[in-house]
Amino acid sequence: MYGPPQAPQSPQVPPPKSPASGGLVALRVLFCALSLLSCGFLGWAPLLRLAVVTRKRRDWVLFGLALLGSAGLFTYIVVTGEETGSDLEAFLGIGAIVLLAAGSITYYLVAEIRHFERLRAQPPYRPMGYAYGADGTAVTAPSAPGAPNPYICAPPPVPPVPAPRIDQVRAELDELSDLLRTRGEDDGRA
Repeated sequence: MYGPPQAPQSPQVPPPKSPASGGLVALRVLFCALSLLSCGFLGWAPLLRLAVVTRKRRDWVLFGLALLGSAGLFTYIVVTGEETGSDLEAFLGIGAIVLLAAGSITYYLVAEIRHFERLRAQPPYRPMGYAYGADGTAVTAPSAPGAPNPYICAPPPVPPVPAPRIDQVRAELDELSDLLRTRGEDDGRA
């Protein structure tokens, strides 16, 4: 109860589980296909997944910009859909859609692959205050030399016994042992 925490029973601590690489590849293909098959109008979808996975402010900003760009292009096409525009307008519109789709897919793939590579490269989580030996067993160790180990509790304090009380207890124990000896001798004669 008051001692250090128990070391793990298994000799090796397994590394944390990372997502299956097959599942990651399938999700990457799905989000890239979603962007391409929608002709770039869902180019924000891969960036949404990336922002949710990485939780970085930059990825959320890029997702918002892609969503606004996609909504703006879609609105422009709906408003000017029946009008005959120039070839330049068509070229710029299609170029913007392709640029949005290709840019979002490229950034999504590069950033997500780097994110998961960094996660795999990190050492496995180990509780603070543990030192691991060569055989994999955990041993408690203080965090700095000379610093107290936060995982070891001091034994509860024992109230000091005054010296006169000890002398009195000794005297009573001596009387009791003399009494038991005399009774034992009396019982042995009888």
